Amino acid sequence: MLKITPNPTFITPVFLHVAGETEPAEIKVTFKYLDREQLKAWQKKHGGRPVNEALEEIIQGWDGVAFDDGNAASYSAENLKKVLVAYHTAGDDITQAYLREILGARRKN
Repeated sequence: MLKITPNPTFITPVFLHVAGETEPAEIKVTFKYLDREQLKAWQKKHGGRPVNEALEEIIQGWDGVAFDDGNAASYSAENLKKVLVAYHTAGDDITQAYLREILGARRKN
């Protein structure tokens, strides 16, 4: 059944490129759902801004991110910035996963 009002959040896998690894790292990210007008406004506002600020507006949480000692790294603006600094393509990887999911684009198998 289709609900008139979508769920306010959704979880989707995000595949992050890790230099030297043959496979990307997979994390699960909980994103805030934006309707058509909100998405347009977010994209317009995003232009020219640091990627961490844009992503902070839509990321609600994550799973699968850990500190060097193996302990889970809960989502925070500080931890997001650390990931974005450490992994060059992370901002694009996360943004593209969000847009693919919210716009209904699916990868070909």
